[in-house]
Amino acid sequence: MKRKNSSSAIIIAAAVLALAGLLIFMSIRKDKKDRNVELTEGKDIPKIELLYNSSESHKAIAEAIKEQWHKELGVDVQLVNKEWKVYLKDTQDLNYNVGRAGWIGDYTDPNTFLDMWVKGGGNNQTGWSSTKYDGLIAAAARELDPEKRMSLFYEAEDMLINDEVPILPIYFYVNQNVVKPYVKGMTYNLRDLHPLKYVWIEKNGKVLPPSEQVFTFNNGAEPETIDPALMTGSVEFNIAMQIFEGLVINDPETLEPIPAVAESWDMNKDGSVYTFHLRHDAVWTNGDPVTAEDFRYSWLRALDPLTAADYAYQLYYIKNGKAFNSGDIKDPGQVGINVIDDYTLEVTLESPTPFFLDLVAFHTLLPVNKKCVEKYGDKWTSPGNIVTNGAFRLVEWKPKDKMILEKSNTFFDAAQVKLHKVIIHAIEDNITGMRMFEAGETDWMRTVPSPQVDQWLNRPETHITPFLTVYYYRFNVTKPPFNDKRVRMAFNLATDKDAICKYILKAGQVPATHFVPPGIPGYTSPKGRDWDKAKGAYAYNPEKARALLQESGYKVRK
Repeated sequence: MKRKNSSSAIIIAAAVLALAGLLIFMSIRKDKKDRNVELTEGKDIPKIELLYNSSESHKAIAEAIKEQWHKELGVDVQLVNKEWKVYLKDTQDLNYNVGRAGWIGDYTDPNTFLDMWVKGGGNNQTGWSSTKYDGLIAAAARELDPEKRMSLFYEAEDMLINDEVPILPIYFYVNQNVVKPYVKGMTYNLRDLHPLKYVWIEKNGKVLPPSEQVFTFNNGAEPETIDPALMTGSVEFNIAMQIFEGLVINDPETLEPIPAVAESWDMNKDGSVYTFHLRHDAVWTNGDPVTAEDFRYSWLRALDPLTAADYAYQLYYIKNGKAFNSGDIKDPGQVGINVIDDYTLEVTLESPTPFFLDLVAFHTLLPVNKKCVEKYGDKWTSPGNIVTNGAFRLVEWKPKDKMILEKSNTFFDAAQVKLHKVIIHAIEDNITGMRMFEAGETDWMRTVPSPQVDQWLNRPETHITPFLTVYYYRFNVTKPPFNDKRVRMAFNLATDKDAICKYILKAGQVPATHFVPPGIPGYTSPKGRDWDKAKGAYAYNPEKARALLQESGYKVRK
């Protein structure tokens, strides 16, 4: 999942400790200040700009890496800070040298991290591509044997991080959930998904009555949209999963796809055709039944080029989905989404796709109400207009302040939903958010502010758990000096990620020695070669970095 407004909420983002951590980090290496600055013969490295979007934590990391590259390689780096939309356009237009990025796995399969680097991929904003790599990813997507699939992904990731190096993985995130002890039913999974239909309030050993079942949390930012087809960030998905219900959902502990609106499903022998059997008691908040046609309409709407859905590609695994989205096919009847009857939906894929059920749980494939969308157009998500089918319904939305959800009595499993009301704040400043938590104004915080990491890290309210997310830098391989993969590797090896995690982030983040985060069942990422087999890829090795840079013809420190 692309990190958008949500990235600042997930990444530790307070200025005071970030700056303090940077000073500690720099002082620890003060002994290197006196390094001989004489350069070897060769050409000068072109001016390098490091692009990042506005966030104090992004800035602190960029400052640290700038210092590392200057010390170890004699490179002068200019930091360029741009607000999100400008940053996005510059990366899409390849108007940068090095740029920060982050990625949350959309599902627990290596494909969600590795297919983004295929040629023409919407998030491959490096200028790099490889026919061999594309072939490995395509073969893995079709392969049904689990061991063979993982072997193909392994080969692709090895090529990505050891041979071609269009990216510099820096660290793997951790979840940082701070929850009041009276909140029950919260689970802490690899994707940090929290469907609140499982949550309740219990005090003094007693479940509070419905009128007191009010749950409040800070979502970290204002959602850009709550239209499932258009949302791209976790801030939005945090809301969508409360008010919409898909055919399947992720089990809150294991993340396995489990029944939701679809009470069961069948596959043909090779897994290329899925038939979903919808429950008959699922209804919209306007009282209409939720039918197979609702899902067909919603998925075709996400694929419609006029919708301009960033995540339309998640539906490309459906037969002719990509062709319809690109406009090569105009007839929606040629897309492999077939309504058998009101409660039976048949989906034909381009080829067997082992992770298709995980995609069905993804927010882009959530259903929307056709009558509501067509009646209100761009205003269909406004309170008073919106029609949903989830455990909660939207009753109030004050932009840049809060949203209020109430339990939906039309939800098919309403009897099991204990919360009566959910209040969602949109406070970007984590320090302010933590003050509210300490004052009892909220029940849940999703990020520990940097100045308070040491204070909160070992408290019982704090839950630090692995997160299927990687923080990394992109290289623009279309421009010198990063059109040479030896230079890209040199910059990788000159980056001390252990120091960044230890002295700047400080909340248990793990230095990234590969791109796919750990924890995906059945998959282990490749290790590095040549320079440091023990530590793995991208181990901090300034000597090797300088040797590679000199080998590529550039001046380096002696």
